Amino acid sequence: MQRIWLPVALASSLLGAAWIFRPATASEWAAWVQVFGVLLAIGWSVRLQGLAASQGERQAAQVAAAFASNMHWVFRELSDACAKRSWADYRVHRRILEEILSQGREVTLQLLDGRSLAMVTSLRSIGVEALEMTELHDADGHWPPLQCYFEKRLPSIAAWLSATGNPSESNGPTDYAGLRTSLGSL
Repeated sequence: MQRIWLPVALASSLLGAAWIFRPATASEWAAWVQVFGVLLAIGWSVRLQGLAASQGERQAAQVAAAFASNMHWVFRELSDACAKRSWADYRVHRRILEEILSQGREVTLQLLDGRSLAMVTSLRSIGVEALEMTELHDADGHWPPLQCYFEKRLPSIAAWLSATGNPSESNGPTDYAGLRTSLGSL
């Protein structure tokens, strides 16, 4: 409702000015038409700029939500790989974690609001920490502490998702932005 008052007030003031200062000659009419055209063009460009800004904010929020969802997914998969002591699964999902972190770098931080900005920066830190923790891990490594590490971070990632209005997955196999979980032991 508030958005409509500015154009209505502008149009009313222009009509009032046109009523008081009626154009008498053709050149005065041309001047009034030019004024209306210029004001219409300015108003239209302001509107388009506002639409572009809001679209950029929505897209940044969607990329941030996809980043957080993918982080949750890959941490869960890394935890499962550690529980199974599957070196092959572990290596694949660690590489996927690196890819997800590069996706997180693509989020335009200037377009995010407070919670989404805090979520992305926090999840980036968690992801970098996870890469550092897992860098020296090998096939004969200590699987239980690493599994515990991933399990401890899953609730905080899920909490960030919920806090930004993007609840984490429901029970069962899910699809996060093209990343499918295995059906496990169904």
